[in-house]
Amino acid sequence: MRPELRAAVQSIGLANLGVGRAVVTEQTEWVLESDAARSEAHCAWLAILALHYTGDLVSADAQCERLARDPVWAGSDRHQELLTLLRARSSLMSGDVARAAELLKALLARRAPTLPLCLTVAWLIEALVHLGEFDQAHQVLLEHGLVGRLGSHLPDRVHVLAARGALHMAAGQFRHAIDDYTACGRILATLNVVNSAVVPWRSRAALGALAVQRYDLALALAEDELIAARKWGSARGVGTALHAVAMARRDGTSPALLEEAVQLLELGHARSELMQALYDLGMMQAERKDVVGGRSRLEEVDEVAHACGNAFWARRVKPALARLNDPDGSRVLTRQENKIAQLARAGYSNRRIAETLFLAVRTVEFHLSSVYRKLDISGRQELVTALGVVAP
Repeated sequence: MRPELRAAVQSIGLANLGVGRAVVTEQTEWVLESDAARSEAHCAWLAILALHYTGDLVSADAQCERLARDPVWAGSDRHQELLTLLRARSSLMSGDVARAAELLKALLARRAPTLPLCLTVAWLIEALVHLGEFDQAHQVLLEHGLVGRLGSHLPDRVHVLAARGALHMAAGQFRHAIDDYTACGRILATLNVVNSAVVPWRSRAALGALAVQRYDLALALAEDELIAARKWGSARGVGTALHAVAMARRDGTSPALLEEAVQLLELGHARSELMQALYDLGMMQAERKDVVGGRSRLEEVDEVAHACGNAFWARRVKPALARLNDPDGSRVLTRQENKIAQLARAGYSNRRIAETLFLAVRTVEFHLSSVYRKLDISGRQELVTALGVVAP
């Protein structure tokens, strides 16, 4: 094995273990300085993936631009496909999900036999979920036969499970989401991959567990991921894990943890994750009667959404801002309404909500009607996107 390829493989191995981030950065830079290594598609692919895991998107993008000017890459369809896939991943990670979706759709349209199909599909589903294109994401899954049980030899199965989990979360199918994320985690464990930078399955599963009131599971998953993320040390990973921990704790430390998560996600250029963390922080502050702080955070969501061209988040934050800008606060959910809305979002029937909260069914119905009016939505399905992750 060539020294450059050996170094690239070693870098991916260290990244999977979540150790030696500085060493990985140094080794990948050395690999990509070699003309021979850059011309070898697999070697360059591994090195830039490792850079993605470190969170250094600036360097990863610069290396992609360098490869685009390389005659070997410019003259090879196989090299161009991998380069497009790497560029799409960078766009997805930086929050430019519309561009990522466009690049990934173009790749799939080529039907190239050498393309890592399942990985391309998984990343496209993730981009479509961030764009709010849930029906389209589901259609992509159907077209590629990736619904139901996945074969054990399916390439890139962990990424498909993670993408499918994201779609389940967006559709309010939280138990299915937890199942897919934990299945993803089990496979990663057999491969000795513990770094959340590869797939942050624990923090995502934790938010799903919160939505179905499984608080102990949510906290355990979130804290496990935070330990692993701090060991690796990327701003994106620690920020994502802190967000989940803040939500899972549901105590007086949560706002400060969310503030720290926001700072780290901003530092890591993780704009999609940043918008969710800002939204949840704004909703939490509003719930705790800090309307000014909540409004400020939601306005930041709007700014980030417009900066990265995410129409879904721009639409999503608008009614939340309208509620907080209401002068008499009549559109802000009460604590009781928030509890009922969160249970309804988790799939509880009106009768079960009533039994859980020791209320009459008619009282639950009354509060839900008030929730729909305040959120300017027509029913339960829209609660999935109208509410933050904040648990009652």
